[in-house]
Amino acid sequence: FMEEIDMAKKDRLKQDEGFPLSRKGLAEVVNKAATEKVPLKLRSIDLAIDLEAFKFELVSPESLGKVSDEPTKPLLPKWIDQRYKPKRVVDHGRPKEKLEHRGRKVDPLVIFGSDDRRAYDDTAYPWGCVCKVIVGVGYGSGVIVGPRHVLTASHTINWAVSGGVTGSVEVNRAGPAVSAISRITQVCAFTRVRPGDDVSFSELDEDYAVVITADRIGDRFGWLGTRTYNSSWDDEPYWINIGYSADRASSIFPLRQSGKELDEHAADYGSGRLMDTTADVNRGQSGGPMFAFWRDGPYAVAVVSAQNIAARENYCSGGSDLPRLVRVALTRFR
Repeated sequence: FMEEIDMAKKDRLKQDEGFPLSRKGLAEVVNKAATEKVPLKLRSIDLAIDLEAFKFELVSPESLGKVSDEPTKPLLPKWIDQRYKPKRVVDHGRPKEKLEHRGRKVDPLVIFGSDDRRAYDDTAYPWGCVCKVIVGVGYGSGVIVGPRHVLTASHTINWAVSGGVTGSVEVNRAGPAVSAISRITQVCAFTRVRPGDDVSFSELDEDYAVVITADRIGDRFGWLGTRTYNSSWDDEPYWINIGYSADRASSIFPLRQSGKELDEHAADYGSGRLMDTTADVNRGQSGGPMFAFWRDGPYAVAVVSAQNIAARENYCSGGSDLPRLVRVALTRFR
């Protein structure tokens, strides 16, 4: 005990003589509680949000089957411009045609021919509805589909952790700029797709979830509608994809690609449907919407789900359960 007192005295003497703080003195001198609140005129600078663990709302297939699969309608606020094509930014590089692993050449992740993804920076509708969904230490892509509702892939949610999971949504992250940040309060889904599990095709076709945000971001930036994919649209280049990718634009600019096709699996019957796509897909784009324009606005029919590198196929999840799930989330979380 006396030795500790002597050490404390020596530390204080050294500090008086201009020595840096020792490890023992740090807690005593450095730890201090705030004595005032942030001045009102400075609070607008803050973008930090107080994260709290979000809750999970699982919808049973039986109850979901009773919900209407009619399309949910898009919303274009009167204060936001609408553009068919977003403003591009400087090309931030393309994936290498050849990659190496332990000295051997391997193919990049399912890019078909030339890479059609283009980085953009545009807050006009619907391009400004793109979202970066951050959960724990990972992220995926998403799009606003309601006042507090963001559609994404189920496997972007950290289902493996039973409690204490936090997350946030960045609306239209474009380089150093972001339109808004809101914490995730709830996740609504009916199939927990875990990337580390052995995921079957019967689960992969249900790889979507709706995250609920603390703020009404849709009222501010608008949202896309959702609808059931129709197999008569197979192999037609109607579809647009937006999202964030780990291999392009440093994952901080959204990417857009258009004129892509979807092809519903003939053997996949039911309310959840798996489909191939000609869209170029890489990590981080999971949850990004496949959408097209109708006369009354854009509608998402599927989300980017997975890659089959061996077969060189990219998959999307859709079907009538997608608009049903969105409708349940819109009703329960207003």
